Amino acid sequence: MTGFLGNTEWVAELVPDVAAKAVPFTVDTEEVDDDLVAVFVDEIRRLTGELQDGLRQGNDEEIRMASHSIKGMGGTMGLPEISVLGLEIENMAKENRLTDAKPLVDALAAWLTTFC
Repeated sequence: MTGFLGNTEWVAELVPDVAAKAVPFTVDTEEVDDDLVAVFVDEIRRLTGELQDGLRQGNDEEIRMASHSIKGMGGTMGLPEISVLGLEIENMAKENRLTDAKPLVDALAAWLTTFC
């Protein structure tokens, strides 16, 4: 996958069928502007903060909305695995399975620490 935002192979440990689920989110990203990457990282950080707040507060609607945004963003940056992660978290929030969503949110937050 795209190298500019690091490795996303860790998603497969959390979502075993990530490759099949990533197909609808896969787009061609020949050139990705550095400014767009910066905006993406900032927005993913903000949304991950909302996910963490939602988990602390038990607010499944806040988690659903933030994860829905993440689902839409990953593929556009050539990171369909991140979109799948957003989809999984969104589904867990819809099903009120916030305990199941926590490891996925924690892994996303840990991934974000690898960026400057």
